[in-house]
Amino acid sequence: MQRRQFLPLAAVALAGCVGPSDGSGPRNPPTTPEGGEPAGGGGGGRDLRIVDAVPREGDDGSLVFVITVENTVGATRSDVLVGRATVNADSGETEYEARREVSLDGDAEAEFELVFDVPYEEWAGQGSLSYGWEGEI
Repeated sequence: MQRRQFLPLAAVALAGCVGPSDGSGPRNPPTTPEGGEPAGGGGGGRDLRIVDAVPREGDDGSLVFVITVENTVGATRSDVLVGRATVNADSGETEYEARREVSLDGDAEAEFELVFDVPYEEWAGQGSLSYGWEGEI
């Protein structure tokens, strides 16, 4: 009899551990095109290199992907960053794309934002991100 009283309590205690994400981040963290080093980071022949990428919620509630780019040469270089956000829902999978041309002076590093047309809350815990350079993602 005491065992029957314990089972409902155990189910309540475990409910918080097995439930969906608390929305603090994506179920699938950002990835690069092949899941390895960011495009341009190794042997791709590009002088601009992606060194960091972090998703966040924009002031208007949209999904913003902040990408840190480094210019590895002494001359100004330009390229196009591309990001894809995928949101999984009961109705299916939806993909959003954002792109931005970036230009950096020689031997410089800067952050660039890719803003997606999807609310951060809709993406968080249910989506994934991939990113890279145009033509490589």
